Amino acid sequence: MSEKVFEVFRIPIEQVDGNSYIIARGDEGMVIDTGTPGNAQMILKAASSMNIKISSVIITHYHLDHTGSLKDLKKSTGAKVFVHELDAPFVSGKEKPPIPSTAPQEAKQAYSWYSPVEPDVILKDGDSIFGFRVIHVPGHTPGSIALYDGRFLFAGDNLNFRDGRIQGTPAIFDWKQELARESLKKLVHLDFDILLPGHGKPVLNSASEQVRKSLESQL
Repeated sequence: MSEKVFEVFRIPIEQVDGNSYIIARGDEGMVIDTGTPGNAQMILKAASSMNIKISSVIITHYHLDHTGSLKDLKKSTGAKVFVHELDAPFVSGKEKPPIPSTAPQEAKQAYSWYSPVEPDVILKDGDSIFGFRVIHVPGHTPGSIALYDGRFLFAGDNLNFRDGRIQGTPAIFDWKQELARESLKKLVHLDFDILLPGHGKPVLNSASEQVRKSLESQL
């Protein structure tokens, strides 16, 4: 008899054309990224409507459009927060983040609006969480990660769907652009059916083939 292993729910973060995701196994849920500040209640409402208890929050990278509602969400749920070891000091507020000089002024100011949260679990490349493998893809930030299980790829900002096509990270926001390109190659060589990007709509059919076709001229 077939059995549904988990479900994925997308919560659009309209302010930045971004995404928060909930992975549900039974009544337990893991949130991937929390969007900009002020979105915690929307995430909680979505989880409640599906009778899901949020037990974990995993952050793909420290940028405010992914961590902005983290503090409120943790306060409301008591969920454990998972962050890669190289971005953990920025999420916790113990170190100032390496904001690139190419970023717009408003992006440079954005981190001042962030409310620090102490991570509960520090992630490393190759770790497993909720059945997904952690892939360290530095460049956009030092501790950027993707999550992969052979069928799904949660790409963070390493792959996005913008302007009607699949793209890599926006270079002006990259900590180290060359490293971001090398990390992109790592993801392009994976095989997956469904791409869940940090920004823009998911790619639901033959996603890895579409990614390679879209990016072949850039790699």
